[in-house]
Amino acid sequence: MPGFSANRTGPQLWRLQSLIEWLRSRRLLTTRLAAQEFEVSRRTIASDIEYLRQIGAPVEYDCKQGTYLLTEPFDNLPLMTLRRTELATLLIAQHALEALGDVPHAALLAAAVQKLAEHLPETIHVEPDVLARTIRFEPGPHPRAPLKYLEALEAAVQDQRVVWIRYQSNNRDEETEREVEPYSLLSYQGRWYLIAYCRLREGMRDFRIDRVRALKMHQAVFEIRPDYDLDAYLGPAFGMFRGDRTYAVHVRFTPYQARWIQEERWHASQIMTRRPDGSLDVRMQVTGLNDVARWVLSYGAEAEVISPPVLRHRVASEARRMAACYDGDARMSP
Repeated sequence: MPGFSANRTGPQLWRLQSLIEWLRSRRLLTTRLAAQEFEVSRRTIASDIEYLRQIGAPVEYDCKQGTYLLTEPFDNLPLMTLRRTELATLLIAQHALEALGDVPHAALLAAAVQKLAEHLPETIHVEPDVLARTIRFEPGPHPRAPLKYLEALEAAVQDQRVVWIRYQSNNRDEETEREVEPYSLLSYQGRWYLIAYCRLREGMRDFRIDRVRALKMHQAVFEIRPDYDLDAYLGPAFGMFRGDRTYAVHVRFTPYQARWIQEERWHASQIMTRRPDGSLDVRMQVTGLNDVARWVLSYGAEAEVISPPVLRHRVASEARRMAACYDGDARMSP
């Protein structure tokens, strides 16, 4: 018996690593002894040794000593360096993709993890169901149905293929047909978006993938415009609604709400200043005000728009409309 703990019934990769440890020990190693130790055939051991040579292990047979040996130092097999925490990370990534609605990639990752686990020793085994009970991803509001066209759009982005889509625009409450040049895919707050050049509108547009009602892939390919930069395109916007003009936004939060606001990074340009009374001033340079208005309104009286005037007026008008809903006696359901 060699001086190490071998997993007799383990998978091939574990057996290969055990052979490396055996060779390092410089104990007598023959195909007969190894076949007895691992309860496999001598032909299997011979194949294992040949595989070790193919991946670079300096294994030679010494006829004088009648044993296999390492002619120079050799590290562990690359695949055996995977640790338990690293396997768990792959499983966490799978759950994250599922939470984001990326079912195709989550399934591929799950299959890859399963294959990998089958070739790893039990000492680093991670039970997926145990992990699911201890780590959970809640994406918040997200499309009710699986994203039918996510995988096809990913292929279109990679191959730079023009696609025809029929798209439901909630803003205009209409369906339109258009050809687009898919540039990028973006997951934002539980929703997937396609960023593409729209030939109908002759400009860059964002399309929520769950609102794509039909899709056809064309054979035609397109060239990405040299001035396209995803970071520059997304950077100034606050959320997914963007405009052509940049606004200097100044919002003041009450001392109570300031404790939570200051914990988050809301925008790349944000500057936070704590006032003597404990309130918090947040300043940002953003394009488009729709999402900023919704953000401010979500905090009710705990947030006040200082500038720009157009945003202050919009929030004030919406607040008055909200108050009007509650004027008078409460409405009773029939």
